[in-house]
Amino acid sequence: MEIKEFLDKVNSELKELIKEVSLNYWNLATTGQKEWEEKLKESDLKLRKYLSDKEKFKLVEKFLKDTSLSKIEHRQLILLRNEMLPNQISEDKLKELSTKEIEIESIFVNFRGKIDGKEVSDNEIVEILRKEKDSSLRRKAWEASKEIGEVVAPKIYDLVKLRNSIARDFGYSNYYEMMFDLQELNVNEVHKMFKEFKSKTDTSFMIIKDEVDERISEKLGIPSESLMPWHYSDRFFQEAPNVYNIPFDEIFKNRNIEDLVKKTYSEVGMEVEEILKRSDLYERKGKNQHAFCIFIDREDDVRILANIRPNEKWAETMLHEMGHAVYDKYVDKSLPVILRTPSHIFTTEAVAMFFGRLSRRPEWYKKILKMDSNEVEKFESELLTSLRDQLMISARWIITFVFFERELYEREENIDSLWYDFVSQYQFLNVPEERRGKPDWAAKIHFGTNPVYYQNYLLGEMMASQMGFYLKENISDDVFNKKVGAFFINKIFKPGASLRWDELLIQSTGETLNPDYLVKEVSII
Repeated sequence: MEIKEFLDKVNSELKELIKEVSLNYWNLATTGQKEWEEKLKESDLKLRKYLSDKEKFKLVEKFLKDTSLSKIEHRQLILLRNEMLPNQISEDKLKELSTKEIEIESIFVNFRGKIDGKEVSDNEIVEILRKEKDSSLRRKAWEASKEIGEVVAPKIYDLVKLRNSIARDFGYSNYYEMMFDLQELNVNEVHKMFKEFKSKTDTSFMIIKDEVDERISEKLGIPSESLMPWHYSDRFFQEAPNVYNIPFDEIFKNRNIEDLVKKTYSEVGMEVEEILKRSDLYERKGKNQHAFCIFIDREDDVRILANIRPNEKWAETMLHEMGHAVYDKYVDKSLPVILRTPSHIFTTEAVAMFFGRLSRRPEWYKKILKMDSNEVEKFESELLTSLRDQLMISARWIITFVFFERELYEREENIDSLWYDFVSQYQFLNVPEERRGKPDWAAKIHFGTNPVYYQNYLLGEMMASQMGFYLKENISDDVFNKKVGAFFINKIFKPGASLRWDELLIQSTGETLNPDYLVKEVSII
C-alpha cells in the first residue's frame, strides 16, 4: 500500500471512531447513565483495538523511514506512531485499561460527598469554602470533597501498575516517562524548568502567601499561623482565595455568563454562538460536575460541558473553555483529520488560559460588562493583585501535582503518606496531621482519568504569558482588537498539529517556550 492511500484510509477510519467515542463520552458526562458508560467502553475499546493493529503499526514505522516524505505526511505518521505505540498490547490488556479508566470517570460523574449525612454537589462545597465563616462547616465541606479519594485511590494504584507494565514492555522505565516522550516533551527538561521557576519565584510566593493568609485571618478571625487547608476557598489551594475587595457577587448577580463569553470572543473577531447552542451549560443531578470542551467530529461539532452559576468563577471557566473551543473551530479543516487538533495539549491550554485571565483584567469589565470606568477603578488594583496571586498560587499547585505524580509512577506503591509532604513543601500549607496516610490526592480527577497531563497546565501558563507579551509589543496593547483575533486564528489555530509545539512558538512569537515571561507576571521583587 502506498503512503497516500494508507494515510487517506487511516484518516477516514479514525474520524468515525473518534466521533463515536466522543459522542458516547458526551452522553455519559451529561447523563451519568450506565447505558452510556457501557457504550463508551465498547467504542473506546474499538478505537484502542484499531490503534493496536500490529500490521498498521509496522507500516507506519516502515513509511517513517522513507526520505521522500512530505512534511505533512511525516507529521501525520509521527503523531500516528505516538498514538499507536502505547496500544501495541494484547486485547485483554486493552480491555482492562479501558474498563478501569472509564470506571473511575463514571465514579467522578456520579459521586457526591456528604456533610452531616447529606449529599452535596461540588458547587455547594465551593460556595461554602468561598463564603462560610464557620470553621467547623468549612472543614466538613473540605473533608466531603476528599471522600471520593478513598473510593478511587485503590483503583488508581491498580491502573498505575498496569500502565507501568505496558510502558516497560516498550523499553521505558515507567508510564510517566513514556507519556512525556509520546507528548514530544523531555521529562528531565520540563522538571528542571519547573524547579527553576520555583526557585526564581520562591521569595515572591512567600510574600504573596503571607499577604493572602493575613487577609484570610482577618476575614475568618483565625491567627494566620493556625490556618488549615479548609480555610482557603479552593479544595486544593489551586486558586487564589476569595479575600479581595472586589464586589464579584454584586457584579455578576444578574449577568448572563453566556452573553459575556459571546461578546468577549466577538470583540476579537471569533463567533461562538453555534458552539454555545450545542453545549450543555447548567448543572443538574447525574451530570458531570466539572467543565470541559470536546471536539466531537474534527469538523465543526465543538461543545462545552459546564455547570454555570452567575459568578466570576464560572465566567473565568467559560472564557477558558471557549478558548479550547475556538482553537478547535478554527483549525484548518483542509488538513488531514490526524492534524486537525492543537499543536500540543499545552498550546490549547495556553489559549484557554489567555482568555480565562480576562475575568481578572480591568479592561474586560469596562469593555464587555460596560461598567463605568470610575466604578472599575475602585477595585482595579485588587483585580490585578488577584490575577497575579492566582497565577502564582496555580503554578505552585501544578508543581505539587506534577512532582507527586512522577513519584507515584516511579515508586509504584502506596504513597498516600507523602502527599502532604509535597503540599507543605511546595504550597507552604499547614498539614492536618490526621489526614496523613489518607488518599486525599486521589480526589483530583486527573490522576485517574488524565494521567501525565498536568504538566501541560503550567507549560500553558508560560505560553499564555509569552503570547501576551508578544501581542502587546508587536500587535496591540488592546486585547479587544480584531488583529489579536487574527493572530490567534492564523498563527496559532490554523496550523493545527502540522507544526510541533516548539516550531509553532518560534513561528508565532519568534522564540521557543520561555518561562521568564510568566516569572515577570508573578514576581513582586
